[in-house]
Amino acid sequence: MSIQHTFGTGRIMEPIYQFQTEAHPVEMDLFRSKPVRRLQFLHHFGAAALCTPLTHSRLEHTVGVWSLTAHFCPEDLPLRIAAIVHDIGHLPFSHAVERTLRFNHHRHTEQFILQGEVAEILTNYGFKPSNIVDILKKESPLKNPTSILGLDHLDTYLRDTYRAGKQLQPPSELIRRLHLRGYLLEAQDDEAAAALAHYIVEGHRLQLEPQHVAMDALLAKAVTHHCEAQPEMKRHLPFLMDHELLHALMHSRNGIAQETIRVLMFEPHRIQIGSQPVPGSIEASFGSVPKKQPLLREKPAAEASFQVAVKLAELESLAGTYFFSIA
Repeated sequence: MSIQHTFGTGRIMEPIYQFQTEAHPVEMDLFRSKPVRRLQFLHHFGAAALCTPLTHSRLEHTVGVWSLTAHFCPEDLPLRIAAIVHDIGHLPFSHAVERTLRFNHHRHTEQFILQGEVAEILTNYGFKPSNIVDILKKESPLKNPTSILGLDHLDTYLRDTYRAGKQLQPPSELIRRLHLRGYLLEAQDDEAAAALAHYIVEGHRLQLEPQHVAMDALLAKAVTHHCEAQPEMKRHLPFLMDHELLHALMHSRNGIAQETIRVLMFEPHRIQIGSQPVPGSIEASFGSVPKKQPLLREKPAAEASFQVAVKLAELESLAGTYFFSIA
């Protein structure tokens, strides 16, 4: 079984979870569509992919979320479809640029589902695009607004920590010790819940590492200055891939955008991180981090396990304010 995601056959291999999943024809056509294939060229970990080994793509994440959905909900084809298209509205480098430019990737995802190639594929197979949008808006195993972990975030925590070498056990083993209670993810025992709490905390620690946040903040600065010099760029951003954005910034008419992206790509050692502002610095503040967790014995894991509660309490130490500049 090939691990290449060319989607040339009906079976798809997910190497982290060791799943070999049979795809429905509509799923194969969606995986082959341009909006989904584009995700192969977006870094899931944002601009920090330029200075870390965390270079996995948003398509890898999408295949992971879909594989998890097919594992836990094999007969729920609409939910499996929603997993495939749940991220197609992301901008290049994902959240790094979206926050600063106030792009809502959820809204762009909905637009890409409701019109264009994805909508045509869904309609051809008898699915209403609006129904898939509705699935992404409601509580489901894929994602939910409660403190209980959904499959989307589950893959993020497991994939990021796996790529960073911070796993306690192979994700393929941990996944098989989880199940659904209704639409909520539940750990089978205390050990599995504690392992998952470790991945959640370490995943947040990676995301909020000051150097990683600095890369995102400075990329957003470069894009902002570039868009000021070339306002039409903002219309094109939802369709670009990471390398296209990098090329545009390297050839920007704005000198600040050019210099900033040059530092990110070739001189990241010049990035300065401090606790106090300096002239021209960028401020980033992190408040409370949501304590996502599985169920354990039908209750939020932190209520059922002292070990999990202690581990998740570490998230409180991640709050802080930093200032970034270029030396």
